[in-house]
Amino acid sequence: NPKTQKIVVPEGFAIDHIYSPSDNEKGSWVAMTFDDKGRMITSDQYGGLFRIELPPIGSDSTVKPKIEPLDFPVEKKDPADTTKKVGIGYAQCLLWANGSLYVMINHFPNEEFAKGSGLYRLEDTDNDDKLDKITLMRALKGEGEHGPHSIVLGPDSTSLYIVAGNHTDLPEMDSYRLPATWKRDNLFPHILDPQGHATDRKEPGGWIAKTDFEGKHWELISAGYRNSFDIAFNDQGDLFAYDSDMEWDFGMPWYRPTRLLHVTSGSEFGWRTGNAKWDENYLDNLPALLNIGQGSPTNLLYASKARFPDNYRNSLLAFDWSFGIIYSVQLTPKGASYEAKAEEFVAGSPLPLTDGEIGPDGALYFLTGGRKLESDLYRVYYKKHEDIDPTKKPKQAERSAEFALREEIEQYHKPSAPGTAAKMWEHLGNPDRHVRYAARIAIEHQPVQEWQPLVFSERSITKLTEGILALARTAAPDPV
Repeated sequence: NPKTQKIVVPEGFAIDHIYSPSDNEKGSWVAMTFDDKGRMITSDQYGGLFRIELPPIGSDSTVKPKIEPLDFPVEKKDPADTTKKVGIGYAQCLLWANGSLYVMINHFPNEEFAKGSGLYRLEDTDNDDKLDKITLMRALKGEGEHGPHSIVLGPDSTSLYIVAGNHTDLPEMDSYRLPATWKRDNLFPHILDPQGHATDRKEPGGWIAKTDFEGKHWELISAGYRNSFDIAFNDQGDLFAYDSDMEWDFGMPWYRPTRLLHVTSGSEFGWRTGNAKWDENYLDNLPALLNIGQGSPTNLLYASKARFPDNYRNSLLAFDWSFGIIYSVQLTPKGASYEAKAEEFVAGSPLPLTDGEIGPDGALYFLTGGRKLESDLYRVYYKKHEDIDPTKKPKQAERSAEFALREEIEQYHKPSAPGTAAKMWEHLGNPDRHVRYAARIAIEHQPVQEWQPLVFSERSITKLTEGILALARTAAPDPV
């Protein structure tokens, strides 16, 4: 197949081209999920949703997928109106969970599609296998390529995690793991992008939040991203993001490459507009897990459900739209975080990767397209996939005591019992940066008057530096 000849996969793997939505006038697909019956659901970036029954692995090329539109009918007020009307679509992410289809719409309402950006829930209320009810869970202010992006299921299987780019306003949250103390306070002259990109975007940049299946309670988990399209949990419940670079900054001292990030509780990664981006050595934020380089990150997933050899199952698959590469990122616990190593898993040119999922059959399915480019659906599978037991989890390296300590500290990333700040104080001197960071965030959540005296009586340079930073971030300025 000419579509697969341009794509390189590792030895022992095979790739199938399944369908071309753009060749069949079904748009350019950018989002996918699998429902509870094993069918794929996809979204056109500028159109509706589709449900697909896939041919099994090993099927003859003459066996085609069965595709049906999942759009909601829209009544035209004017019979003479020839505008294409969309009832539901324009999704940047789809997630099937809780017997529902969760849809992240990224769109400014217009005549073609009346719904705006936000998190929506679609349900089948009469069990006829047709989604018939749409509920807006939360409207979001932001659209376009830096608007609201992905939804992933939390490790507890009862929560949703949302990621949005830096052109999406942070809505009011019910609680904040990262204290909402950000202000623009540059010491150096602020150089904004001369082409006008993101010059009006304020702190804290892109963000990650947690909510429940009904969207009743919202909690900010992390912020300071430029434009992370996707996030993923590993089997241990650790969260990761793949953030984008600002390519026009290349060569500038403040350029930050595309990078993989370990999203710990209350983490901040320092995106600010123009030259105000924080260096990863600044104590205020956390460093990258892995700096990858130039590119356009899109999808991120953890591959443990794949019927692949263990080294691939125990890795993150990170998609780059610009260079057409899916990286396999191996994670090894190190201190209170991880170290990471990336290798190319799938590569092609051109291969504008948009989204991907591990299917119920253990194969990797991925889409290409976006920006109305030629769009295709592919499947990558291990030739000896039947030898892999999908219920047997890959072996994990043992975590350190620092890792457990960081997680223990993170339970105090909220107002806690009196004495919590004093209890956390000793950890400000921990040799591990992630432990120190977690302890400082815990202290910042407690009343300043409880711990301010500890700052001024501290003699350890490490603890004093962290304490002064906490004070600068949270204490009210003295009147002049």
